[in-house]
Amino acid sequence: MRATLALWLIVVSSTTTFGAMDLEAQRLDRRSARVVEQPPGAPGLEQQFRERLAQVVRNRLSLDDAQMERLRQVNTRMERQRAQLLRQERQVRMALRSEVLAGDSAADQAKVAQLLDDALRIQHRRLDLVEEEQRALAAFMTPVQRAKYFAIQDELRRRLEDIRQQRRQRSPGGPPAGAARSPLPE
Repeated sequence: MRATLALWLIVVSSTTTFGAMDLEAQRLDRRSARVVEQPPGAPGLEQQFRERLAQVVRNRLSLDDAQMERLRQVNTRMERQRAQLLRQERQVRMALRSEVLAGDSAADQAKVAQLLDDALRIQHRRLDLVEEEQRALAAFMTPVQRAKYFAIQDELRRRLEDIRQQRRQRSPGGPPAGAARSPLPE
């Protein structure tokens, strides 16, 4: 259960803390997340994860309070756009899946072509957001800090992908995948 909660926290937090997460990593088995009662006044697990992640970023990048605040603002602004792209991508994938499952003869070929174009447009926009984010970060981070931040994002993406792969390969009733390795960068 602990691994499932950790996975759920990563999914939720990564969408607001780090950008350009792969859609599959963001959709990691949310249906299996369980709600855990927190004692009154105790910070939620998501909040704890965010705080720990902010601490890792601050330490690795040697950011001051002003830089951390600006980073939070950039992440908030970018997240709105990423969330919109995620919704659009989910809609496109669902519509595309529906058409493909209808079979070659029943599928609307023109609609499939349009949906594929839409999917590519969304991928281009996602890359545009990464560039936009880097330009915004350049206003208050050094190039070295930006490179380290990019590495943290990449490391988190890789760990999410590892967890996703482990969950796929895990046998029913087996030990939770990813329990031995923390998804948070050190």
